[in-house]
Amino acid sequence: MHVDLESTVAALNAGDHVHALGADSRGVGTPRAGYLLAAPHLETGQRNSGRAEGWLVYIGKRGDAPALSNRLMLYPDTGRIAHTPEQDLTLWRATTLRETGASARTTNLRIRFGGQATRSAIEPTQDTTVCVTYNTDGWYSLDTTDDSCTQVFECRLATKIWWAPLPDAPAGLFAESL
Repeated sequence: MHVDLESTVAALNAGDHVHALGADSRGVGTPRAGYLLAAPHLETGQRNSGRAEGWLVYIGKRGDAPALSNRLMLYPDTGRIAHTPEQDLTLWRATTLRETGASARTTNLRIRFGGQATRSAIEPTQDTTVCVTYNTDGWYSLDTTDDSCTQVFECRLATKIWWAPLPDAPAGLFAESL
């Protein structure tokens, strides 16, 4: 096992708030944030076309039971997990991109982007200030606001995302989303 991952996982207990990047039950790389629902343990899992040893963790809402939908495998070469403070979820919304105020005519819309709001994403997995720009054919680009303008995410208006208004957003701009 990778020493850094092993020592990080060994320091975690059930109930700790964490952010992790691992493989879901389908083997797809997935970020998760939430509470450890059970103590991490070593497990052999299916990976690529073989079996590999890694840490099995269950991450979800406080009080949830460990299940296939909140399971995550952390493999030594790709897995990451960190103990993190609880987030203030009162600021965040899990809605469609449309509800941020984005449209083909919108210019200079800036929001805090927290990641895609999938069924297993019970809270934001990142906090990045982005500028929402209409590309073409119904696609929107969420790009960093620094000089690099790196694309963070691309989606359609109906895609469900975690987002929050910026603290300096004009009053009433997001009223219809409340």
